[in-house]
Amino acid sequence: MTISSNTFLNFHAHQQKPGDDEIVIQSLFLQENLIVKPDDRIFFTSGLHPWHADQLTKTEIEARLEKLISKKQIIAVGETGLDKIRGADWRTQMDVFKVHIQIAEKNKLPLIIHSVKSHNEVLKLKIDLNSKVSWVIHNFSGSEQIAKDLIHHGFYLSLCHHIQNSNSRISEYFQTLLINRIFLETDDFNVDIKGLYHTAAIKFGISIEEFKKQICKNFESLFNRND
Repeated sequence: MTISSNTFLNFHAHQQKPGDDEIVIQSLFLQENLIVKPDDRIFFTSGLHPWHADQLTKTEIEARLEKLISKKQIIAVGETGLDKIRGADWRTQMDVFKVHIQIAEKNKLPLIIHSVKSHNEVLKLKIDLNSKVSWVIHNFSGSEQIAKDLIHHGFYLSLCHHIQNSNSRISEYFQTLLINRIFLETDDFNVDIKGLYHTAAIKFGISIEEFKKQICKNFESLFNRND
C-alpha cells in the first residue's frame, strides 16, 4: 500500500472527512456494523472498542471482522485494547483484545490499539504472544520511558493534540522519538491535522514537506511489512 507524499495522513479519526490534500483512516465501531463505502481518500479499520467489549460475543467479533477482511474493506484490526478507567470488566476486555490479536495475526494485518493506563499490560501481551504483526497505540499520551520501551519492542505510536500542549509531557520529549515510528491523528477531537504536522515539523527541525514524506514512508512500512 502506498500514499502520496504530498498528502497529510490523519492516522486515526472517527467521523472526520478528509480536507484538501488529506487522507483519513477512519476507525469504525464493530458493533455498529456500518457499511464501508470505498473512497480514494478514506481508509477504514474496525474493531470492538474496550468501552464496548461486552456488546458482542467472540463468535460475532470473528464473523464481522472476517467478513470485512475478506471483502478488503479494512486495512487494519481495531481499535481494540485495554482501558483501566472505562469500559467492560478487565477480563472481558482482555478476552476480546486477544480475539482481535488472533484475527490480526491470521490475516497479517496491523493492530490499532486503545490503551489507557494499560501500556505495560499491552507491551507484556505482545511479548508473551510473540506477535508478528505491527501494533500501533493511537492517541498515545504516556511517559517518555514507556514510549521508548514500546518503540524498542516494535510498536508505532500515533499522537494527537498533546504535542501542541506546552503542559503535556509529550510536548517535552516528542522530538526525541524515532521519527520512523510515529503517526499523527485527530481522533475524535476538534483538531486540525495540518496544524499538528506544522508543530511536529518544527519540533523535529525539518520542513512540513520532509515530515509528510517521512509519514508516508512510515505508512508504507507499517502496511507493507505484513504482506
